[in-house]
Amino acid sequence: MGLFDRILNARAQVANLLDNAKLNSATERHERELEQDPRNLGALQELGLLYQERGEPQKACEVMLRAATIYFDRLDFEQGMLLCRKAERLASGETRLDVWRKLFEINHRLRRYGDAFGRAKQIVEHLMELGDTARAADFVNLMPDLGPKDILYRRELKLLVGLEADNVATVGQVSSTWQRKQATVRDPDEYFPELSVLIVDDEPGILNVLETSLRALGPQILMASNGRAACEMVKAHQPALIISDLNMPEMDGSQFFEWLRSQPDCAHIPFVCLSSADSEAERMAAFDMGVEDYWSKPFRPMEIRHRVKRLLKRVRPPVDLQGKLAQVSLAEVIQMLETGRRTGLLLLTRQQEEAKVYFRDGFILDIEYGAVRAERAFFRLVGWTTGSFTFRSLSIGREPVIKLNPQQLLMEAFRRFDEVEHLIAELPNRDQTFICGDGFERAPEVAEQIAQEGEFAANIERVRQLFDGSRTLDQCCDELRDDLETLLLVQELINQKLLVPGQVIEL
Repeated sequence: MGLFDRILNARAQVANLLDNAKLNSATERHERELEQDPRNLGALQELGLLYQERGEPQKACEVMLRAATIYFDRLDFEQGMLLCRKAERLASGETRLDVWRKLFEINHRLRRYGDAFGRAKQIVEHLMELGDTARAADFVNLMPDLGPKDILYRRELKLLVGLEADNVATVGQVSSTWQRKQATVRDPDEYFPELSVLIVDDEPGILNVLETSLRALGPQILMASNGRAACEMVKAHQPALIISDLNMPEMDGSQFFEWLRSQPDCAHIPFVCLSSADSEAERMAAFDMGVEDYWSKPFRPMEIRHRVKRLLKRVRPPVDLQGKLAQVSLAEVIQMLETGRRTGLLLLTRQQEEAKVYFRDGFILDIEYGAVRAERAFFRLVGWTTGSFTFRSLSIGREPVIKLNPQQLLMEAFRRFDEVEHLIAELPNRDQTFICGDGFERAPEVAEQIAQEGEFAANIERVRQLFDGSRTLDQCCDELRDDLETLLLVQELINQKLLVPGQVIEL
C-alpha cells in the first residue's frame, strides 16, 4: 500500500469513528429521554432507526413494538400496524411471535377475520416447526371467535396441530412396493440451484432430453456440442458435474476427458460418459481412465435424473448456515454474513419461490429472484417472514452490480416500506373493487411519465391481472406491498381514471 492509499485509508477510518461516535451519542440521548418519558413516541421511533443503523435489529423491534402499543392505545390502528409490520421484517424467534400475536389481536379487534386467521396460521406453523405442540394447541383452543368462517378457520388450525384427524383413511393401507406418495413440498436436500451441470453431445435431441430431465433438480444447465466448446465452458463456469458423449466431432469425449484431467483446477470434476457402444471392454477401459460412470444410450430420463441427484449430493459443498426465516429474519442473516465477511451463495426458498443472493467478503454482489435482479429483488425479499435460508461458502466469480453495502440496502428497504404504507393509506375507497377502464391501453405512457431517473419497472401486466374485478383495492394493494414502483403506477392510474370502480365479479 502506497503513502496516498494509507492516507485515504486512515481518513476513512477516522470518518467511520466520527460517524459511530455521533450514532452512539444520539442513541444515548434518546435512551435518556425514554427513561424520563417511556411513552415519548418521537424518541421511540428515532431510537428504532438508530438501532437499525447500529446493526441491532432485536432492539429496534422492541422499541417499534413499544411505539405500536402506544398507537393502539390511542386507537391509531393503521400507524400501529405499520410499525408492527416493519418490526416483523427485523424480528426473529420469540420477538417475531410477539409481533404476530399483536397483529392477530388488532386484526381480530377490527373484525378483519381473514387477516387475523392468516396471522394465527403463522403462529401455529411456527410453533409446530419448533416442536412446541403444546403451545400451538393452547393458542388454538383459546383463540377467540373468527367470525362467519370460524368453523373452517378453526378446523384448518386444528389439523395443523393434530387436534383433529384428517379425512383421509389410512388404516389397513399397507404397501409392499417402493412407490410412496410424493411429497408436496420440495426437499431442499434434493434441489441444487447453487450448482451447474455441463452436458456435451453433438445430437441436439439428446441435449434437449437431458436438459429437460435435469431441470427439475434446479442446477444451471450448460450445454456444448463438442469437446472443444466444452473446454471453454469449463474454463468459464467450473461446473460441478460433466456428462459427455464419447463420439463427437472436432474433439471427442475421451480427448475432452484427457484435457480435463490435465487442468489442475478442473481435474476433480466428476465425469460421466454417454455412449452407444455398450461393450464391457469399453466400459472397463473408461473406468480405468478414471471416469465417474458410464451410461449407455438409449437411456431412461427418470433414471438419469436420480443418478445425477445422487452425484450432486456428493459434490455439493457443506452447509455453513441454514434455518427458517420465521425464526431468524432475513435482515439478521444478512448482518451475520456481513459481519463475518462471508463469500458464497445465500439461497432463499418459500413454497415454490426461490432467490439467490451472492456474497463476497460480506458485501452483496447480485441477487436473482425470478425476472427481478439486484436492488429491486432485495426490496421484495426483505419482506419475507416465512421460508427457509441456506448459505454455502463458494467462490463467486461474478462482477458486482449492487453499489450499496448491506446496511444501506436495509435502510433503503425500510424507507421504501414506509413510503408504501403511506401511499396505501392515502388511496381512497380501498374497500371498493377497481377494474381497468376504457383507456387502460395508455398505462405504459403513464408509467413513462412518472418514471424516475429514466427507469420505471412497474409491472403493467401484473396490474392488469390484479384489477380483474375479483378483489377490492385494499386486497390488490396488499398483493403489491413489496413493489413500490407498481403501487406508484396504480396510484397514478386511479388519479387519471384509467383504473375505475367496478362491480365485484365472483370467481
